[in-house]
Amino acid sequence: MKDTPFAAAADGPAAAVPPREAWRRKMRDDVLDAARAMAAEKGWDSVSLSQVAARADVSRPTVYKEFGSRGGLSQALVHREAERFLHGVDRALQQPAPTATDALAAAILYALRQALENVLVASVVKAARNGTDSLLPYLTARSEPVVTGARLLVRSWYQTHYQQFDNVRTDQAADVIVRLTLSYIVLPPPEHALRESAELITAAAMGVLTRETSPPAKN
Repeated sequence: MKDTPFAAAADGPAAAVPPREAWRRKMRDDVLDAARAMAAEKGWDSVSLSQVAARADVSRPTVYKEFGSRGGLSQALVHREAERFLHGVDRALQQPAPTATDALAAAILYALRQALENVLVASVVKAARNGTDSLLPYLTARSEPVVTGARLLVRSWYQTHYQQFDNVRTDQAADVIVRLTLSYIVLPPPEHALRESAELITAAAMGVLTRETSPPAKN
């Protein structure tokens, strides 16, 4: 089976989770939910770990123990959001479409629309326009794990639908899609131009995939 960022769960009943671990997982989700809501309400720069802990109804030392620092909480928040986002993109890629290119454009359009509608992303982008927001680097400069997950997803799709191209080409095309889509998310186009933007990103990536290469220069 091909390596993808979303491996299927193993067959059979799930193993019972010890009560302490179940509590930790719920606490972690509660803290991330609180952090997400507060970031969307007033911007991440205005949110402290103490405020997040209070909203999640846990102690501040508990939050520190789980996430290590405010930066650790920032990273965990963005990564959870990205994981959910990528699951949605994956589903969009698998929807029936007239051609593989149409499916790709539809998935990119889904990503652009979801980014506009995502309250956390919208809050981060708005804050960045007005100065700085300490969550923005986790979507851009420090987003390598996020970018890698997206690239793996798109590369796997390319390798399934364009088997005539080698891995170098599919890697390059996937990288172009991810980086262009991320740039459109950080600097979003007007909503009425989303479809055109998705088509432009698709065309750029397909151009990378199908481009002709010049023969090596002779000495």
